[in-house]
Amino acid sequence: MELTQWIRSQAATGQPLNIHAVQRERPDLLELAFAGPAPRGWHRSLIDAGVDPYKIVLEYEDHVECAVCGMSWVVLGKHLKHFHGMTGEEYRQEFGRDHETTSESYREGQTGLRPIAGIAHWERLWSHHYVIDWILWLHEESIPLNSENILQVGMALGQQGRKRFGSWDGALRAAGLDPAVLRANPPERQWTRLMVIEGFRNFAKLKQENPKRKMSTPLQMAAGRFFPSRQAACQSAGLEYEKISSRARFKVELVARLVASIRALEPLKGRERRQRIDAIYHKNSNLRIILRHYGSLQGLAAEEGISPRVVSRTTYRDEADVDHDLDVLEREGKPLTHSMLTHSASGLYLVMRETGWGMKRLKRQVPPLTFPPCNPRSGLLRDRMIILRRRLRITMTEAAEKAGICSKSWGDIEGGKIIPTIRTSPKIERLLEEHQIPVSTAPHTPQR
Repeated sequence: MELTQWIRSQAATGQPLNIHAVQRERPDLLELAFAGPAPRGWHRSLIDAGVDPYKIVLEYEDHVECAVCGMSWVVLGKHLKHFHGMTGEEYRQEFGRDHETTSESYREGQTGLRPIAGIAHWERLWSHHYVIDWILWLHEESIPLNSENILQVGMALGQQGRKRFGSWDGALRAAGLDPAVLRANPPERQWTRLMVIEGFRNFAKLKQENPKRKMSTPLQMAAGRFFPSRQAACQSAGLEYEKISSRARFKVELVARLVASIRALEPLKGRERRQRIDAIYHKNSNLRIILRHYGSLQGLAAEEGISPRVVSRTTYRDEADVDHDLDVLEREGKPLTHSMLTHSASGLYLVMRETGWGMKRLKRQVPPLTFPPCNPRSGLLRDRMIILRRRLRITMTEAAEKAGICSKSWGDIEGGKIIPTIRTSPKIERLLEEHQIPVSTAPHTPQR
């Protein structure tokens, strides 16, 4: 009565009634719904209280608390790795499967739940209570709960049951049901944990004789009832999962082909080697299967006696890589200047600036000669200066050096922006006389 009255009061005031919210506010009442050898479940408790499970208010927390240090984050993955040196799987093994590494609101936004046996979900997140709720409701609807049927009508429920209770039989026992009664196999074919282990060992022997042999369906179903996964069943049987699984089977011919591709990278340098490595990563569909055994491409190279630096995805590992790409640019007829590298090979230029590799090979960029329009018959000093530069084919800076004045002053005088001062005018006229260019006869007033 206390549970029913509390549910009605919460529903009347618009308070959240999903399992995660009730677990935070009244865990004692939630446990009461799942207590005893024949638990009612939360779904049935809501219905008995006159509340529609599909119309309850849902509430999810935006942060999840780290069980190690107590800090709150939306996602704990990076926090666990950098501050505690552990993975999410290690975290759940230490603190329990119900300790999630992502917040409820984050998981609610990422989860897409499909109906189970044609029945829609009334909650958005999985938990061990929600798994029991589903088992009780399916049992009430007279839907077979043997593991083979669950894989057909709701694979997610079977996966969550094995994940949170260790096996599907464990999930059924938590719901107060007898797995032996619900099995589809006759009594003489009922499996035990030891029978599953022995079946895996026999299958491993047959797999050695015929690599294409597949595991029987009853053995697969039995493994799902007694173990969280096939990997766990193999570990209990003392076997390596890669040797019996057709999906993760280690293929020698694929490794030999990949090793040959890696050895072909040794004479390559620069962008050419990087392009070949990218092709190995993106075009080799079996790379994931191979790296599951070696861990990484560097690990495979080291085991085959190849330097791991050969398969490094860094484009420029040393100065030889930089020189190789500079040689390629020269063969393509491109000048090795700062501006060309900035526009055509910015990545190469950035590495050269940071490390200093190949900087001695860069050529000094000569600025283009520009000559403003002038009147050769004019006697103005600026026109004489332009004629001088055209005859000598020099820049304003070089002309200013010859005259012994500032390059900015030469440019401003040549552009007609200023009048030459009493100090600069004789120097310019002297340079003009040296190259037999008539000095200006037009009146101009030097600035003092």
